[in-house]
Amino acid sequence: MTYKKGDKIGKYTVTRDFDSANGGQGQWGFAEYNGEEYFIKKFLSPVYPEVKTPGSEKGKQKKKDKCQEFARKHLAMMKALKSCGDGGLVVKTTDFFKYGNEFGSHYFKISQKVNTSNLCNEVYNLDWKERLFIMLTSVGALKILHKNSIIHLDLKPDNILIQEWEGKLIAKIIDFDSSIIEGDSTPSEELVGDPLYLSPEFAKHINTHGEESPPTKKSDVFSLGLVFCQYWTGKLPGFSDKYRYPYEALLNGKKLKLPMKLPMKLPRFFSNKTKEEELAEKAVFELIEKMLILEPHLRISTDEVHENLKAIRSGKLPKTSLPAEKKILPKVSRIKTNLKTTNSEKPKEKEDYPKHSKHSKVRINFTKKS
Repeated sequence: MTYKKGDKIGKYTVTRDFDSANGGQGQWGFAEYNGEEYFIKKFLSPVYPEVKTPGSEKGKQKKKDKCQEFARKHLAMMKALKSCGDGGLVVKTTDFFKYGNEFGSHYFKISQKVNTSNLCNEVYNLDWKERLFIMLTSVGALKILHKNSIIHLDLKPDNILIQEWEGKLIAKIIDFDSSIIEGDSTPSEELVGDPLYLSPEFAKHINTHGEESPPTKKSDVFSLGLVFCQYWTGKLPGFSDKYRYPYEALLNGKKLKLPMKLPMKLPRFFSNKTKEEELAEKAVFELIEKMLILEPHLRISTDEVHENLKAIRSGKLPKTSLPAEKKILPKVSRIKTNLKTTNSEKPKEKEDYPKHSKHSKVRINFTKKS
């Protein structure tokens, strides 16, 4: 069933027809309750069996157990998000419930509705100072999540909304359907994510069916590094066309190349950038390099990313050299800055809020494409 404007879902009245486009594993729309409008998502699975659901009692009980675990995780995430405060950089879940009929019930999630711009995939066209502030608020939001032991695991431009606030553009992180609480045990087959933004260690964990270490907060840092590359240049890092995704190239010993609009060593008259912008850009690329290091234990932390961006924005540029223990790196974990990129396709334009890429369980094959 697809809900239409005017339909009732529990205490909520639908104000926008539900849409399955870019909804991941569900359908979404807007709904009103008590004079306030919310974002509402219907999960297509699991479906809770009710009195007239066909099947054996044993089979229905198995489905109920799966549903109860699904609900437990979402309620635990909703509780964790409540601890993130009211600063506004994290779009929190406000309600979670099941609703249906005697043949079965679906789960629904209610979140704050955010009036946004359509800039999530167009940040690179903004003034460099605006880009820096969006990056700063993005990592500020992630810092809040990590402080409350939440690992997002699905960071990408579509999950970072851009909103105007007091004359400035800020970032808000959304969509915690793939997120986990640090320390919780989640079967690898239940972890999902967009392969384009996966960290190498997250991909290995899924591919080895949990034999490799599970993803950590550093996995979010890697994904955000890819997002920052798009924010600054409009492109993802370039890599050999023998691979489909950045993590595949790194795991196979190849390098990522950060795309640039102009080489930094060209004479100034070839560029309309000020000296201040050139210095900031150099520092931004050095920061992204540290975020995209192959080994998670050598990768920069969320707090360090935040401090670096504050320094760049204030003109007090951070030290460019890596700490001593980070200098001795395998060659495969280094990233080169280069004009050319094999991944030059322009990101698709955001059509409406929220535009979620379709989630799919990621099954990784590290072999080269023929």
